[in-house]
Amino acid sequence: MGTFFGGGTAVILGSFDPVRSLRAIQEHKVEGVGQIPAMFEFEWRVKTYEAFDLSSLKFVAYGGQQVSEPFVMRMSTMAPWIATGLGLTESAGFCTYQLQPRETARQCAISLGSDMPVYPASIRGEMRVDGFAGEELPAGEIGHICFRGPQTFLGYLNDPAATAHTISKDGFLYTGDLGYKDADGLHLSGRAKWVIKPSGYQVFPADVEAHICALFDKVASCAVVGVEHAVLSEAIVAFVEKKPGAELSVPMLEKHARALASYMRPRRYVILEPGGIPLNRAAKADYVRLLEMAKKEIEMLRAKGKWDRV
Repeated sequence: MGTFFGGGTAVILGSFDPVRSLRAIQEHKVEGVGQIPAMFEFEWRVKTYEAFDLSSLKFVAYGGQQVSEPFVMRMSTMAPWIATGLGLTESAGFCTYQLQPRETARQCAISLGSDMPVYPASIRGEMRVDGFAGEELPAGEIGHICFRGPQTFLGYLNDPAATAHTISKDGFLYTGDLGYKDADGLHLSGRAKWVIKPSGYQVFPADVEAHICALFDKVASCAVVGVEHAVLSEAIVAFVEKKPGAELSVPMLEKHARALASYMRPRRYVILEPGGIPLNRAAKADYVRLLEMAKKEIEMLRAKGKWDRV
């Protein structure tokens, strides 16, 4: 809407296609483009990418995920200005902002920018049991990223319990992300909620696990984690523990996963023998250990050139 309020024109495509997007920039002399990181990756991989005239671009913006410095430097070849920030549905869009010239574009990989006075950010401890926000933490200390102000949504439809866990009684929106603030702005450290974001989509591990466990005659348990991916930013690795005596293979799991949305499908399956999924003290899947296992698995795949591609 900001484009319209500023008297501009928006070029809208019905669905994302890297070639159509590049062609639209060229034909309509588009001045600004905002996309999730995976979209830029797909465009850069178009064989005829260098043939497109993108000289009309004044800025390119990304959001949804944290990116590496090489990624930002590649973006800086598209336009003289780079923009980013932190945004979420619950805050009606972006709530931190950063705009950098090409010469200092790498700053966008360092932080998510700064908040605005009308909607200040604060790093706080966990929400208290009485429903009020935790204490505000000093600069440089990692905690829950929170915002308070007029951008905060009213709540989740017909779900007061989820709303109470997200908005404190004193009006702080808990984003579910962990991070810290310093002189450079807001920095993202991780997610308090185990949400995986392949290509910018939000995937709740429990949804994928439940689908795989629907193969109840073959699968005893399942746990999924997200691992860094050069194109998708994050991809899903599924650890599947088979039942004793059951026959289970990766092709079987891939066929079963076709019922899921494409972005929810695991990019790698690791089939474990009965009892193979590590458990924590509460006898639940140990996701910290699983993430370590997944990273080692991906290191081997990456060395063989079998990761970081679509």
